[in-house]
Amino acid sequence: MGRVFSYENQAPNPEIPNPKLAQRKLFADDRKFHLMLENDVATNGNDGMAMYSNTRWQLNTEWRLGYHDTHGYEVENHLGRYIGKNQWFMPFVGYDYRYRKQDGQLNYQEKNIIGQVNTKDTRQSLSVGVLYTLPMLVKLETEVFLNGTFLIQLKRDDIPISKKLRMHFMVNSDKEYMVGLQYILNKNMALRTHYDSDMGFGVGINFNY
Repeated sequence: MGRVFSYENQAPNPEIPNPKLAQRKLFADDRKFHLMLENDVATNGNDGMAMYSNTRWQLNTEWRLGYHDTHGYEVENHLGRYIGKNQWFMPFVGYDYRYRKQDGQLNYQEKNIIGQVNTKDTRQSLSVGVLYTLPMLVKLETEVFLNGTFLIQLKRDDIPISKKLRMHFMVNSDKEYMVGLQYILNKNMALRTHYDSDMGFGVGINFNY
């Protein structure tokens, strides 16, 4: 993060003979895409995410893979673009795949908090939605699937508790929730423990790039 500024009647900088060309190069570097990966190998499942993004565009995939059908398997894919100067607001399109058996049933019926029968156990659907960054960097996500089902979610990762300790949480309208703690070992590895409403308690190692 940075800012370019100049003073009124400032003398030309001899190290920047062509300011307009330098500015174009600076903006081009800012628009470059970067890859980020994270994977949590835990006792109750495998969680992770991959993101390919620049300052405006974002393509991400999140997965939660249990070790059996009761814990289930989930993959969420979103492609969006941040809008506005401060980039708090991002419309997106997505595709969600979920499979889970609860109480031995494949199509367990349960209503979400807004009175709709949720499809969190068997979902294969395109979606559209918006993501808005609230104060304290909490992300509010509102998504509607092709069958008319809504999903509203609050989430924040990497909440600093101390120099090495981080906290995470997620809660949504499908009555799913997660809370976790992460202890940083180095820039690419951490110890993690969390409780997930679908997968239960887990302890594992988090790898990131």
